[in-house]
Amino acid sequence: MLTTKQKQLLRRAVLYPSMVITEMFVCFLLPFLWLLLIMIDDLVLQGQELFTVGFYAMPVLVFILLIILMGQGLYIQRATRKEDWMEMVKMAKGKLEDPETNMLLEKAANVGFLTASLMTPEGFYAGTRMVAEARLLKRMKAIRNTAIQMCILFREKIPNRIPYMLAMIFVPVIILVGLYGFRYIDTIQTNRADAQRTAQVIYHIEDIFETTCADIYAQDPLEKFDRDGYTISADLYEEDMITYDSSHISIEVNNQGQIESVDYRLGVNILDTKENNLVRMEQELDKLYSLLMETQVEMTSENFRVKPYFPPAIIDKFMSHSYYEDFSGESLEAFHIGYITQEEENYEPYGETYFYFSMED
Repeated sequence: MLTTKQKQLLRRAVLYPSMVITEMFVCFLLPFLWLLLIMIDDLVLQGQELFTVGFYAMPVLVFILLIILMGQGLYIQRATRKEDWMEMVKMAKGKLEDPETNMLLEKAANVGFLTASLMTPEGFYAGTRMVAEARLLKRMKAIRNTAIQMCILFREKIPNRIPYMLAMIFVPVIILVGLYGFRYIDTIQTNRADAQRTAQVIYHIEDIFETTCADIYAQDPLEKFDRDGYTISADLYEEDMITYDSSHISIEVNNQGQIESVDYRLGVNILDTKENNLVRMEQELDKLYSLLMETQVEMTSENFRVKPYFPPAIIDKFMSHSYYEDFSGESLEAFHIGYITQEEENYEPYGETYFYFSMED
């Protein structure tokens, strides 16, 4: 009945369209899986660096699938326009006139090979027309359904499409998930090691601060990892909110155990003279700076080691302005200084009035 070449074509006409349809859906869904894996890496595990292999893996996999899809789709579309396919269609039309045909098609429909619309000659003719006329997805379905019907008519074994379809689904998924699985293991191990190293630095700074300061706040990396780093701050004394804020120092420590940010805040007592405030703030600034130097922790910038001070221009502004007039101050090579307060008519008993020193990286 059928030649070896026609049997091979019939087999491909069943398999290739099924694979093309599967590949189309995988190409559509794979980016969503990729985004989910990135979100887990970024938001849940807090990967500290871009996972370049995983970042480019998805586009590469989709590109490969598109190449396979186009190759299979173009091949089977061209093959169904050639003489071997046309000859099989003519032979199948002849088979449709055989009285035993209806029985064969009904049995096939009962086991799920065919839909009701394909159990009639009209359904077969519609399918062969759609092979040439419909768009890609419908055309692939038409080729597959027509090929399945011809397999039944010619009493040829219908190829099992499931293993091929599952391969098209699970191979790219396994590759992508596998890559990110190794990434997750590495991220967890790296973050744990970084947290342990950074925790020792923070504990050391905390011990130094406890010798002088009254109130200390520190984030513990061993309790909660944070790829953006950790804050440790210390007040020189318990806050007296009615007179002035407690002068304090705030430090950011990164996951390499380095100090990457230093800020000082010096509370101003609006009930005292400006001269007394300046003397006290300079003394407190010296204490806070001495504590920082005593830690002897590695810093990302040598500017953090520069001792901050009140420039003459800032002293003049402070002395000539009211307690209730703030100013942004000025930027020097190593730090920026400014004065924060509130307008007198809006000033509250617990209002904040202070000088700040932001050390520049």
